[in-house]
Amino acid sequence: MTLDLSFKELVDAAANPNAATGRPLLVAIDCIDEDPDQPRRNFSEQELEELSQSIGEHGVLQPIMLRRSNEVGRYVIVMGARRYRAAQRAGLREMPAFVQDVGLPDRYGQMIENIQRDDLRAPEIAAFIADRLDAGDTQADISRRLGKPRDWVSRYASVQSMPEFLRARLEGSSIRALYELYQAWRTHPDEIERLCATQDSFTDAQARQLARDVRAAAQNESPAGPPRSERCHLLPEAVLPRPAAEGRGAATDDQPPKVRVVSQSAASLAIRVRYQNRAGQLVVDRLATQGSRHAVVLVDGADHAEEVPASALTIEEILSR
Repeated sequence: MTLDLSFKELVDAAANPNAATGRPLLVAIDCIDEDPDQPRRNFSEQELEELSQSIGEHGVLQPIMLRRSNEVGRYVIVMGARRYRAAQRAGLREMPAFVQDVGLPDRYGQMIENIQRDDLRAPEIAAFIADRLDAGDTQADISRRLGKPRDWVSRYASVQSMPEFLRARLEGSSIRALYELYQAWRTHPDEIERLCATQDSFTDAQARQLARDVRAAAQNESPAGPPRSERCHLLPEAVLPRPAAEGRGAATDDQPPKVRVVSQSAASLAIRVRYQNRAGQLVVDRLATQGSRHAVVLVDGADHAEEVPASALTIEEILSR
């Protein structure tokens, strides 16, 4: 029995004797290039040095992933840039690698691999999401493909809209903390910027408290008038609890709805809610057009409020504006 191999297949078989066995190939390091568009941009010098020493002693224990370059005989890293850099530093001339058949980069695959390893910094995640949004992907697309909640994507998507002084604190603060400060900055920009100038990083709890303090101070400094307890705010009855005798005195087509007087303090609360794994804020000064069984919610990161069934909402936090 003879083998019918083309000249190209013979060359590939000679160059890559392990390709058909499922084992990694040994690829010359000089033939490998890093992907300039990979999500990860920064590498810890200490971690590289430690990994380099380990590779020098034990070799590369986990092969990297490559794809073929448009340039003949060269490869581009899909996953494993840190191992590649450490192997270079250790003086290796070749390293084990699996080579993908596809030629196009998988941006989401690279991102998922780095997220699972917890290797990415917050600015790198924000840059990736901004790039995907610019490419035409929606936040729902990104959430689905990364396997992350919508509110996680929304927080990072908001980074490109944040003022520079908040973006500068992304390295040392969690994305939740920065998003909390960003929401407060949208209504109290001067106060948030002034307070952030005294602190380089924030925990989630610090950011929440600072936002509460700013909103409370703004409320107490409102223009002079009757005491807050004496002010009133008119809301249609549809948004208030109904009395036990529902039908008594109900509005008709010829009668406008009844109006109740409620304390202004109730209208000065920010009610944080969750709907279908998405976080947002209840719009308390607007009625849903679909009736009293629906509520108006501004989902975090969205440009417009939407009407959702009130029974599907979960109240998570009630804050003073």
